[in-house]
Amino acid sequence: MKSSVSVACLMMAGALFADMTPVMVSLVTPVQVPSRNYDVTGVRLSLIYGECREFTGLDIGIIDCTRRDFTGIAIGGANIAGGRLYGGQLGLVNWNSGGATDWARRSTGVQFGLLNYADTFTGLQDGIANVANGRFMGLQSGFLNCAHDVSGLQCGYYLLLGVNAASGTLRGCQLGLVNFANRVEGGLQIGIINIIEQNGWAPVLPIVNGHF
Repeated sequence: MKSSVSVACLMMAGALFADMTPVMVSLVTPVQVPSRNYDVTGVRLSLIYGECREFTGLDIGIIDCTRRDFTGIAIGGANIAGGRLYGGQLGLVNWNSGGATDWARRSTGVQFGLLNYADTFTGLQDGIANVANGRFMGLQSGFLNCAHDVSGLQCGYYLLLGVNAASGTLRGCQLGLVNFANRVEGGLQIGIINIIEQNGWAPVLPIVNGHF
């Protein structure tokens, strides 16, 4: 009886971890070991392009793609996460997009590169261009910072060298050459040209604009 229970437990454990691997090495998907339909909990090396289902750990490569949630650190030329991001992406292009603009599905962490994109994000985006399609909470720092709703700070390099845009609502501060917000709920714009479409002290003001 005990042996049959042990065998059953081993079979269940084997089924549970059948599609999980601690190491993945890719040349160009599908030339990789194991296949793209595995979850990785450990380390992945993508020599040119690698793809997996979910990822937890350290990801290094030229182009690395995770179709679902990514947890850990990604270092590469292009880092792509199709689900939520928990951790950091460091590369030329960091892309975190699964089409989720629900705040409950937000990603959390750091994106550092030339182009950073996320759907809904909390944390730091630092790059030449930073974009959040949904709500952003934290700091965007770069020459171009764009989000729908902003709670926090959008800041050009060297404080003013940048363009900041909140197509929805700004709650916080924008520092840049040109600052745009559709609406401000407790916030300031500081720069050369400051535009607030709906409820600013004026639609366009130099130096400072805002609403409290």
